[in-house]
Amino acid sequence: MPRQSKPLMLWLDLAFTPQDRELRVASARYFRLATTTLAKWVLQDVADLKPGALCFEFDQPDQQGLEALQDVQRAYPRLPVLMLTVQHSEALAVWAFRAGVWNYLVKPLTVAEFSENLKALAEIVRCGAPVSPRHVLAPSPPPELTAAPVDEHIAHLQPALHYVRRHFTEKITESEAARRCGMSRFAFSRSFHATFGMTFRDYVMRARISEARRLLTEGDRPVTDVALATGFTDGSYFARMFKRHTGVLPSQYTAGMAKK
Repeated sequence: MPRQSKPLMLWLDLAFTPQDRELRVASARYFRLATTTLAKWVLQDVADLKPGALCFEFDQPDQQGLEALQDVQRAYPRLPVLMLTVQHSEALAVWAFRAGVWNYLVKPLTVAEFSENLKALAEIVRCGAPVSPRHVLAPSPPPELTAAPVDEHIAHLQPALHYVRRHFTEKITESEAARRCGMSRFAFSRSFHATFGMTFRDYVMRARISEARRLLTEGDRPVTDVALATGFTDGSYFARMFKRHTGVLPSQYTAGMAKK
């Protein structure tokens, strides 16, 4: 798809666990992507950015997130919304479709399955095909849809994950992540590795490299700009880290994606 024709997708990240960034990389073949992590601002973000589609990503949907989704559907009934969730139930799926989501997908899902949805959705948006407004439910989701409690260890580390998601383009330190979690650096380092199976430094690097892959896949930025946009101040170091994680240099990755 020519890059000029790529519509904008606003991705609302309401997940509690480390992101499956492969889905975002896949999205870049069909959409430009803007992300936010605050449900309370989503209506303003939609008004400001005027996206062609939305993606609400949950691990365990909570009241605030589901109400934000519903608020969007009320205000923009013809705006297609994808909903991704780990916590799945028949009641939640019925609620989602009645609330007006374009499709409801349960994680983990394959990149191929997600890409098929993205391809179809991008075609609808690009061609201006109408999306029929659907029935809107009562203001609050049913009580039985309330999310289960988040694992205690994950909840403790949430401030660090949000720190990375919102500041990965800047200098990030483990000391600051530990401070936000109310822990010593040593205790934070042990807890993070035990909970997520990787060091905090590895998590930050994976997040940056995945975002770089997404931006390169979008195809509208030179490699030097991508390096700066993902928190790298040294182009040579960016190239080395990118090759270590992907097996190719950033310029080769760009060329390879352009052929797909």
